[in-house]
Amino acid sequence: MGWFNRKKTSTNNTQTTQKDSSIVRSQSITTCLDAGFHPASSLPTIRETKLRPADEIAGRLHAIKALVLWLMVPSENLPDEKIINFINQNKLFGYMTLEEKEILDASRNDIELRNSIGWKFENAWPLAWYFGYDEPEISGQMMTGEQMQEILINYTCPLDTLINDWLPQQHTLEKEKLAEKEDLFYCLHNAVRSAQLGGNTTPDGFEPIGNGGVIHERRHSLTWMLSNGTEWEDTDLST
Repeated sequence: MGWFNRKKTSTNNTQTTQKDSSIVRSQSITTCLDAGFHPASSLPTIRETKLRPADEIAGRLHAIKALVLWLMVPSENLPDEKIINFINQNKLFGYMTLEEKEILDASRNDIELRNSIGWKFENAWPLAWYFGYDEPEISGQMMTGEQMQEILINYTCPLDTLINDWLPQQHTLEKEKLAEKEDLFYCLHNAVRSAQLGGNTTPDGFEPIGNGGVIHERRHSLTWMLSNGTEWEDTDLST
């Protein structure tokens, strides 16, 4: 199946070797430079990674799904109780931050929250990629509503289905491919942060705050998936 495995829950926590890390980093730097990003050459190549179980990755993806539906779908089309039941049955509060849980206490018509939910789209893309969606791209352009809709419909389970019943039917990404993508976004994130400090390290037309935020959010999910045992808010996003 190429880079995808037919599996239930991953237990492959093997760390990348020195040689493998150097090869991966060389590929990451080449991709960055070709796209106009200039990360520091001194970034460490050995970083401890432990793949998180597939059920936790699914939990985070579906927690985001619930939040997006809460804010983006009118209650007359999707009653509150259907979303809350989905959250409770799948224990999704365990995959939400305190701030995210508070969204569910807010009005579903809250304009400020609705305008900011797009950042959750960016978190969702790498998580959905783990289950077969398209690879996260690196331009810094935000996802479209159509892309998020495709993820919600085709790469998550229906609201009347348990994640534990859905998960065994999914193809999941091999750790090697995930680690390569995470290393690329680690390097991209470094270039973005340098640009935010005034450096000329990103492509022409790249907006360090807006487009850089997209890179940041996608990197957050990628690094979290390889940080087994670490809470979402505690993910190491240093560069």
